[in-house]
Amino acid sequence: MPTGRALDIATLVTWLVTESLGLFMVRSWIASGGARAARQRPARPEAMSLPVLIAHAGLNAAGLVCWIAFVASRAEPVGWVALALMAPAIGLGISTVTIWTPYPAPRHRGGYPADAPGAPGAPRARDPGVVPEQLLKRALEDDVLSQRLVDELLERNLVEPPVRAVGLSLRPLVPAGHGALAIVTFVLAVLSVVAAA
Repeated sequence: MPTGRALDIATLVTWLVTESLGLFMVRSWIASGGARAARQRPARPEAMSLPVLIAHAGLNAAGLVCWIAFVASRAEPVGWVALALMAPAIGLGISTVTIWTPYPAPRHRGGYPADAPGAPGAPRARDPGVVPEQLLKRALEDDVLSQRLVDELLERNLVEPPVRAVGLSLRPLVPAGHGALAIVTFVLAVLSVVAAA
C-alpha cells in the first residue's frame, strides 16, 4: 500500500480525473440546454437546480485547491480542510445525478379534453403512454375526438424519437465513474491525511 507522498499524489491524480469527468458532464449538460432549463426551474421542476450544481462544483474546486496546498506543504490541517470540503461536495454530487437520469416520456402537448392526463387538475395516468379507459370510450363515441386521438397517437409514434434507444449506451458510465472515483478519492485522501499525522 502506498504511503506518504505516493498516497498524496495518487489522491491528487484521482481527484483531477474525477474533476475532468465532472467538467465533461457539465459541458454536455450545458450543450443539451440544461442551463436554460435550470434558469426556468420554477416552471420546470424536473430541471436541475443550478445552486446545487454550483455548490457541488465550488466545494470540489475549493477542496482541490486545499489538497494541492496539502501536497505542497504536508500541513495536516490543510488536508483535513480539503476533506471537510469534499464530504458535502460528494453529498451534493449525489443529488445532481438527476441531470443524467432518464425521465419518462414527455407529457402530452395538448388536444385532449380537460380531464385528459396532463391537463391541469386532471387525474394522472400511471404510464404516460397509456390512454385512460374513460377517455378512450369517450373518444371512440365521438368522431371528432376519435380522429384527434388517432392523429395524436400517429404523431407521437411517428414524429417523436423513442425515449430509450435500443443498444448499448455508455452515457451512464460517465456519472458512475465520476461517483466511484469521488469515493476512491475521498478514501485515499483520508488515508493520506491520517498517514501525515
